[in-house]
Amino acid sequence: MKFSRKDVFTIPNILTYVRLICVPVFFALMVMFCINPGAAQAKIYVWAAFGVFVFAEVTDVIDGFVARHFNMITDLGKVIDPVADKLCQGFGILMLGVAYLLIGRWPIMLFAAILIAKEVLMGVFSYYFMKASKRQVEQIANKWGKAGSALNFASLVLAYFALGLLCYDGDVYKAGDIIYWIAFAVFVAGALVAVYNLIQYNVGYYRDLCRVRESGILDKLDEKGNPIEEKDGEGKE
Repeated sequence: MKFSRKDVFTIPNILTYVRLICVPVFFALMVMFCINPGAAQAKIYVWAAFGVFVFAEVTDVIDGFVARHFNMITDLGKVIDPVADKLCQGFGILMLGVAYLLIGRWPIMLFAAILIAKEVLMGVFSYYFMKASKRQVEQIANKWGKAGSALNFASLVLAYFALGLLCYDGDVYKAGDIIYWIAFAVFVAGALVAVYNLIQYNVGYYRDLCRVRESGILDKLDEKGNPIEEKDGEGKE
């Protein structure tokens, strides 16, 4: 797949590049926190990571708005935007689970693992159905997927905010504890929606695959989904 230079430097795609750069920065900050969560400077790392994460998610909202409302949707954007989303969400969930595990609050790690497993399975099934249908079946976002994404984002923001507060003592720590349990409840809701969405997603994919197979169109396409060119004289009397 080739992309034009014009597509490479659209505003939405530039914002996506920025989001991709945020991923290793966020990861490095969280690693520094996890090395010694009890250190005095740990709170600096977690708040910085929180800021980078929120900034990255804001760029996601902005690039989507600009792309849709100013007709800047490109083939390149369709490829890199979901990749950036998965990386941000994936590393956000992974590092959150590790951080809370290190401070003795393992329950969030369990639900973080469920969400990561869901994303991995989603990717595996997407690849299978794409290959089996010769790219004739595409993933379509549904209300459950959007609801799950919203819950995941809310739980991550709350959990990282709580993690920052838990680095302090006294009333600030108590406030962090309350927000932690709120985030945990949202995490549970998000995990349940994620599992349901995974089931709905694959049932819909399977139905579409069966429909495409019954149509007979797959016999006319190569493995990449391109029409098979007839040989000279083929089909002629």
